[in-house]
Amino acid sequence: MASEKRWHLAEPVGQEIRAQFPDIHPVLLQLLVRRGLQTQNAIEAFFEPDWERDTHTHKLFLQMPAAVARVFRALENREVITVHGDYDADGVCGSAVLVSTLREICRALSFDEKKITFYLPHREKEGYGVSVPTVDQLHAEKQTKLIITVDCGISNKPAIERAHELGIDTIVCDHHTMPAVLPTHAILIHPLVPGETYPNKTLCGTGVAFKLACALIHEAQLRDAAFPTGHEKWLLDLVAIATVTDVMPLHGENRVLEKYGLVVLNKTRRVGLRKLLEVAGVKPGAADTFTIGFQIGPRLNAAGRMRHAKAALELLLEEDETRATELAEELHRTNIDRQHASEVLYQAAKQSIGDPSERKILFAVGDGWSAGLVGLVASKLVSEFSRPILVIGREGEQYVGSGRSIQGFNITSALHAAEAFLDKFGGHPQACGFSTNGSERLAAALSCVEDYAERTLVGDIAPVLTIDAELTLEDARLPFYEEISRFAPFGEGNAKPLFLVRDLTIVAMDLVGADGKHLRLTARSARGTLGKMIGFRLGEWHKKLKLGAAIEAVVELGINEWQGRRELQIKIIDLRAL
Repeated sequence: MASEKRWHLAEPVGQEIRAQFPDIHPVLLQLLVRRGLQTQNAIEAFFEPDWERDTHTHKLFLQMPAAVARVFRALENREVITVHGDYDADGVCGSAVLVSTLREICRALSFDEKKITFYLPHREKEGYGVSVPTVDQLHAEKQTKLIITVDCGISNKPAIERAHELGIDTIVCDHHTMPAVLPTHAILIHPLVPGETYPNKTLCGTGVAFKLACALIHEAQLRDAAFPTGHEKWLLDLVAIATVTDVMPLHGENRVLEKYGLVVLNKTRRVGLRKLLEVAGVKPGAADTFTIGFQIGPRLNAAGRMRHAKAALELLLEEDETRATELAEELHRTNIDRQHASEVLYQAAKQSIGDPSERKILFAVGDGWSAGLVGLVASKLVSEFSRPILVIGREGEQYVGSGRSIQGFNITSALHAAEAFLDKFGGHPQACGFSTNGSERLAAALSCVEDYAERTLVGDIAPVLTIDAELTLEDARLPFYEEISRFAPFGEGNAKPLFLVRDLTIVAMDLVGADGKHLRLTARSARGTLGKMIGFRLGEWHKKLKLGAAIEAVVELGINEWQGRRELQIKIIDLRAL
């Protein structure tokens, strides 16, 4: 009885490399080599990230001096500065980085803190990025003279041109894919701008904002602001959240930002963030990348998906404990509403797709589908169907969609092929968003995307489970797990290792969980070692397996803590009956 996934076991490390590192467990060495770490220096740098050695100075951004000079000119001239963020966790966290930094600088150097304002667009009413109407509004209502974008702006040339006409300058802090035409009347702080010398090309939007904040803090210190050395590191809690929620690769500088950021997150000074951790049920000091991905991130994102992202930003900036508690509880309730609404939309989208047959890319379109939820549903459907998916909501003649992709297919490039039929679009290789008007334009756009997928997606697109190494039950013990834990923080580009355990015999098996959704079994290795395993949401296997059956399993190692006891947990990711 085979799994629905194709298992791909990574090539074992060659004897030549093993001979260079005889003191490293062969499985651990395999994990290191798979991460491109084949020298002693590289291995030491991976396990012991160093701030001074492994991060890059903000000074490497070519236009950073111009950005700093423009910000301080605005502060000196008492001009209104508006931080314009995005409505997701990256945009919200990056906005909080800059707003809080600018407020601190105002307090330290006696500038007017009231001149620091922020603006986040409404996901459904305004859509992604900076728009011309927003610029007009900021000019008329706030008398804004400087806009600093966060996690947006690079694709908003018309709005930036309009700002220039109105005498408003713009600093763009972004990390999204380069458009065909860049804004000309803007200071661009973006790692992907042609000719840019900043080495880390995979910063999230908050990471870019953090680099601007570092530069502003440095300039403030030169102007006698009483900021201690390393003051900017207190911003890393937000960088850590955004790096994970925006699925940035956790290697190089990003790994260092994440590792130090988790330290800051676990002792954060932000009242609102502490309250959010409380309502999410996170134990003090226990936040990690899993916490961010499944507890903090969803709650921050829920605000923009269901109502308005402003509630999330206000929480991160709030300094009053009572108000922070109220905002955290509000986000918690909003996230519960989001979960219910997402499930309803998921079922409708799945029904809309029907039988995927041999189609290379799937589409689901429905009336009234929330623009804030289509991306979440697309992510879930990609996991189920293992092919790129666009989920699109319709309001009258207006269509707003979001896409998610599989490895090896750039879904934003697919939208470029349909550019003539789209009003707005953007994103990353694995995720995109877009809008268009009229059923005929949508049909034409989807046709272009489908043609692109047919040309570029070749071969078998069945889901592939990539396995890092083989492991025996004899090796699956707490000391080995402690070595594995040194590879943290886990995330994109540094996933939790998956292991193949062969030659197992089932000696005990039952169902656990409220609805019997989870499979719990005890297996015996060929050498007689027993191992307890848990397969979350694998309850259907209980009907397919029998005691004494031979199996092999793909597993992930973790820790289960219960009533003060700490033991190794072997989690089944997939299995095969032999």
